[in-house]
Amino acid sequence: MLVEGYRSFSTAGLPPEQRVARWEEHNASALIELSARTLDGSALEGREAVLDVGGVHLAGVAASAHVVERSARQIAASGVDGVALYFALRGESFFHHGGGVQLQRPGTLLVCDVGRPFLRGFAHGLEELVVQVPRATFEEVAGRSLPAEPLVLDFGDAPGGAHAAALARLVRAALARPGPGERAAAQRQLGGLLHAVLHGSTTSADHRRAALAHVERHLGDHDLSVGAVARAVGLSERHLARVFSEDGTSVARVVLERRLELAHRLLSAPGRPAVSAVAARCGFVSASHFARVFRERYGCSPGEVRAGS
Repeated sequence: MLVEGYRSFSTAGLPPEQRVARWEEHNASALIELSARTLDGSALEGREAVLDVGGVHLAGVAASAHVVERSARQIAASGVDGVALYFALRGESFFHHGGGVQLQRPGTLLVCDVGRPFLRGFAHGLEELVVQVPRATFEEVAGRSLPAEPLVLDFGDAPGGAHAAALARLVRAALARPGPGERAAAQRQLGGLLHAVLHGSTTSADHRRAALAHVERHLGDHDLSVGAVARAVGLSERHLARVFSEDGTSVARVVLERRLELAHRLLSAPGRPAVSAVAARCGFVSASHFARVFRERYGCSPGEVRAGS
């Protein structure tokens, strides 16, 4: 994919004896310089995509079992300074640093200073998202110096983790569609989300972003209620209602709109599933209710959209 600011790499097809060296070369040029080795001398399987968003690097990484190290020599030679946020999606790992060892499991976010030596190990492989932020950008956005010790935070459905989940979702979306428009949209949102992750929710915009991220991830849940969204974001239902009322809408209305938009995409896509399957996939308990609200929204029935008429 030839897109400005976007780079991808895979070890697939490379001679086994070259894979570690090429993995190191890619990381040194696209993210940060690291030394790598497999745990038993086996061939490294890995793929990585990196997107530069205004000097902040977003990455998606998947690899087989291995260890990476960032040494004081590499730090001095590279000149790369700042913070890395590692969102663990699959595989437990350890992070060894000057102050001890941090363990990371899927569903957690590790925040660390890449200007300090560290060792990371993935005994069963990994899949993760990465946000690498230069020092000056981090200090401006966070209003604080780089963390002296690594931080491990929950994201996903954990209470208080909705802002980190929203940031992870932004990274995933930007990597999936790395064009200029999507990259500009990601750049506009990054600062607010980073601040919210590091400081907790501070503004209505933070609350709304976190709530929308939770809604998007749970559109298929039949019990996706205002209360469920409020609990995920860490607000009362009344407070969450006020947040959405500022934009002249409601949580329930946003959930319905997102479900209908998803249903329309599914019914319009190649290999269109049955209308009943789409209704269930989008969280509608009643097929008749789905058909009625769909017609109100789009002026035609789900079946007509599916038929391409």
